[in-house]
Amino acid sequence: MDKKKLFTLNNCLKDFKSSWSDLDNVIQLKDNWEQIVGRDLAQECKPLKIEKSILTIVANHPQWRQELIYYRHKLKESIAKKGIKLKSIRIIQNYSPEEKTNISFNKSEWLNHPSRIKNSQIVLCNLCKCPTPQGEIDRWGKCTFCWRKDK
Repeated sequence: MDKKKLFTLNNCLKDFKSSWSDLDNVIQLKDNWEQIVGRDLAQECKPLKIEKSILTIVANHPQWRQELIYYRHKLKESIAKKGIKLKSIRIIQNYSPEEKTNISFNKSEWLNHPSRIKNSQIVLCNLCKCPTPQGEIDRWGKCTFCWRKDK
């Protein structure tokens, strides 16, 4: 039997205080973000979180992500001038709101998808004997879980 690692209340409070400090630092970064990175970058990226002294920044486009990676050392220096000490900066890519809204949604396609349950059409999978929508059996001859095992 595995023994769980126990923490004293004092250690838990220190960890909580540290995470609260990280949240305060992220708020401070967001408030001063345009001054730190400039107007153009401030519109295209934002600080997301700080965990274990690692700042995660989200960029809307690969071009802006590359820009941040290239100037990462200068960015770290600018942030240090604000009194926030970091071990490193991690930059991830996100999709801009414009790109997200261009995703089309076909309601009839979704309503007729094989994994949807229509009028309680539940049958047992021929292979694993688990309950599954009839549409999955009709389409693949087995449930989604068995189909994925074969992929």
